[in-house]
Amino acid sequence: MPCDICSRPTTDLNNIPNLTMRQAILSGFTPFTAGLLPQKLSRLATPDSPAKWKQQAMDGLLAETDWKLCNTCTAKIQKTEFRNQNSDPSEF
Repeated sequence: MPCDICSRPTTDLNNIPNLTMRQAILSGFTPFTAGLLPQKLSRLATPDSPAKWKQQAMDGLLAETDWKLCNTCTAKIQKTEFRNQNSDPSEF
């Protein structure tokens, strides 16, 4: 299965709770700033791509489910500085 962020195929996916992902996104996380997009997609990115990704992540299909992330993307989420003091990225 592919990672929900970078789309890399892996058999070792981590389940990241929806609330944790929402908190990371609200704290400024995007795959664009975290360097997690495959090169092919990075070359196609436009200046409004991060905002469009955020909207899709917050309001699209993934907004209603937990996320399945590879180890690399999980590590980037864990390093996100959460703005909400009630957030605990160590919960995964």
